[in-house]
Amino acid sequence: MKSRLTGMNVFAEVVGAKSFSAAADKLGISKSLASREVSALERSLAVKLLNRSTRKLSLTEAGSIFYEHCANILQEAELAERRVTQTQSEPAGVVKMTAIPAFAVRHVLPAIVEFQQQYPKIQVRLSCSNRTVDLGAEGFDLGIRSSPPAPNLVARKLAASRLVLVASPAYLARRGTPRRIEDVEKHDCVFFPMLAPKGVWTFRRSGRKYALKVPASFETDDLEAVRAATLCGLGVGLLPRHMVGEDVRQGTIVPLLRQFQPVPEGAIYLVYLPNRTQPSRVRVLIDFLIARFGPVPPWEDGW
Repeated sequence: MKSRLTGMNVFAEVVGAKSFSAAADKLGISKSLASREVSALERSLAVKLLNRSTRKLSLTEAGSIFYEHCANILQEAELAERRVTQTQSEPAGVVKMTAIPAFAVRHVLPAIVEFQQQYPKIQVRLSCSNRTVDLGAEGFDLGIRSSPPAPNLVARKLAASRLVLVASPAYLARRGTPRRIEDVEKHDCVFFPMLAPKGVWTFRRSGRKYALKVPASFETDDLEAVRAATLCGLGVGLLPRHMVGEDVRQGTIVPLLRQFQPVPEGAIYLVYLPNRTQPSRVRVLIDFLIARFGPVPPWEDGW
């Protein structure tokens, strides 16, 4: 097979140059070797490909058909060789990525800084948006989402997204710390509708569920606003751990009733379009992010 591919390459060069001498010069071989390669190819195919004369070369009917397919095969072989070579070289280029803002600012940006120190030839362009972005239509390589991904996407779970009940030290000093889960209903609460269907916060402990009607003293449709309002002492908030892990470590927010697990428990997903020929610059970023956030993500440290 290798010898036939060599013969095809010489044959294609001879046809393109319309001369054995010119083709041999381009390939860096002798004219006689070029002639022998084409003759060997003709014998293996049991067909005459070229009409030879002292003045010019011309393709036979079979030669014209073979040359058309031969050119395509050689192009594919060159492409395959180039792609294999690219996988061995240092990844480079642009990766377009979209992520939910609350997660991107705290966790994706620091990860990108570290990633680009390892891969300085890769440029990551990050778009922050809460809307569900159509990766294919909008030209994104990767997305990070907190909602279950569409079935047409490959989804890799980066980390669990657990909720936690929190309040500021100032609020707790003013209103007291809830000791039982039922005490929460007597407190001011910062309400985010998407985490409280029908105004109810649900918790689980030892297989038992607890449903609390939330007395919302402040309501907003933005999780960053929930965090800000909780920090300001407006009430008790229910927030993802990945948003308040640093606040808890610094003591600006206090976790409450930690023996009760808010439900449902979500997840952070890395999503991308199924593509068997994923560029190396995208593959290395996928691998980096999965390693960075799993199996225990940084914000879970110390809980």
